[in-house]
Amino acid sequence: MSARPVSGLVRRAAQVPGLGRAVAGARRVRAGLRTRFPHRRYRELAGLVAAARDRDDATIAVLGPADPRLVAAVRAGSPRASVTEVVTGGSERHVAMAAAGPYDVILDRVVPEGRRDRFEATFFHLRPEGTYVVPDGAPELGDHPGPLGQLLDPSGPVPRGPRKDKLRLADFRLSLDKHVTRRVVAADLLLSHDLPDVYVKLREGELDTYLGLAPTPHRLLRTIPAEPPPPAPAGREGPDPRDPPMHRPINEATISLRDYRDVVVFPRQMMVWDRLLLPETFRHNQWPVLEHTQLVDHGPLFARRRTPLQEEPPVLAGTYLHLDNEFRGHFGHLLTESLSRVWSWPLALELDPEARVLVGTTKKRPRPLEYELELYEACGIPRDRVVVADGPVRVERLISGTPMFSHPEYVHPAIAQTWREVGDRLADGAEDQDWPRRFFVSRRTDKRSCTNGAEVEAIFAEYGFQPVYPEDYSLGEQVRLFRAAEVIAGYAGSGLFQMAFVTEPTHVIMVGAASYTMRNEYLMAAVHGHRLDGVFSRVPGKKVQVSYTFDHEREGPFLRAILDELP
Repeated sequence: MSARPVSGLVRRAAQVPGLGRAVAGARRVRAGLRTRFPHRRYRELAGLVAAARDRDDATIAVLGPADPRLVAAVRAGSPRASVTEVVTGGSERHVAMAAAGPYDVILDRVVPEGRRDRFEATFFHLRPEGTYVVPDGAPELGDHPGPLGQLLDPSGPVPRGPRKDKLRLADFRLSLDKHVTRRVVAADLLLSHDLPDVYVKLREGELDTYLGLAPTPHRLLRTIPAEPPPPAPAGREGPDPRDPPMHRPINEATISLRDYRDVVVFPRQMMVWDRLLLPETFRHNQWPVLEHTQLVDHGPLFARRRTPLQEEPPVLAGTYLHLDNEFRGHFGHLLTESLSRVWSWPLALELDPEARVLVGTTKKRPRPLEYELELYEACGIPRDRVVVADGPVRVERLISGTPMFSHPEYVHPAIAQTWREVGDRLADGAEDQDWPRRFFVSRRTDKRSCTNGAEVEAIFAEYGFQPVYPEDYSLGEQVRLFRAAEVIAGYAGSGLFQMAFVTEPTHVIMVGAASYTMRNEYLMAAVHGHRLDGVFSRVPGKKVQVSYTFDHEREGPFLRAILDELP
């Protein structure tokens, strides 16, 4: 829907030989008049806003801080409209506009500095076919565009950075080119879009603020205040630290429990209400940009579903606790993501003793696997209370809690109680036996494998480590195995995640690729005071799901130095 501007008389005149200096002078005079007589300019902009709205009672946002005379002119030009000056920025502005929007007209600031950032942060607070007014923005579509014009150009420059950021920008530009109409009126630029299904992303704390600003049927039931994170675990990584290194600060997180009504829940953890993507959608809820595999980002704060909702979903009556995750059925995601929200189950039962748990289907695992149900039973959730959504459903009442664990950013110390209680119940269901005091968690899969793993395991065997495969044991037996160990070793990844159930400080040694920058093991070690040593092999690039080869000359001495220190 792109439309290139029609060149004005001034631009044509500027191209005539000998008239360039005169045109430049005329532009300076015009700019000077605007500076000396801003009220004329403000009336022009107010007129543009009035012409852009298609109803008298429109909702209009003036991005500020703005000159009070401009705001007054807009109000005078649209007397029956709701005109709001949005004077804040960042997260506060985003939440305020989400609560008051969508808008019929958004008037950008008159200063060009920060124009692109404001566009990305506010444009999709505009309703479909609404108008975004960019004062003096016409040159953005000219031969020498500014940052906003470069964004609107599908072939605009691509900044250096991670590949996924470049792909995100390419998707965004493609959508802008297809769905955004551009119109020039004198010196000003008017933009509108035709997308009815752009959602507003909200973070955990942002939604809690939103609930205090907008009338909704939802409630914030309680919060668990943020606490100082656990101390950094002892240990080292090498021979060289990864990028980013394992040892870096752990964030704090406030934990919320919410009572939602009439929200639409999709398989793979997505939750929406009205125009909002609820924060439970995002497993990495402290990342700079919230992302989800089933979403196409439209700037950092907005997104659309890759597969639009085609029809009204069926209603799911009753009360449900949301425990789905983006990769439901994967053991690692079960232990780190679903389990980190189980703290809310007893509270859901207080609200409704008949409450059930809602998870979603996945292509690989259409129904919960036995170990999922076994873990849920250890959480006090009977398996007949676990309901699977095969597609989007509109849930009558949905209870949801913030995860207490989200790698790589944070872990709330209160999760220790969940891990201890669930681990105890699992262990109680397994018989004790003579467990090895030192063992190495091996793996049978080729995913993220060590190509010479037998040689690595032979080194550990020299120091008394017995190879084990967790899948050969029940969950309860795995807990007993890990709790009985003096030293736990293994390949980095979910095979080591049972260390979360080991409540006494234990020495853990992991081996992996330098591109494995997950911090699940690190956060678990921090909660329980484990010592965590990491030995990492070099690999080309930064792909996480990559095989690697243990270099005996490079990594061997570092590993043996760790093993030689064992008592």
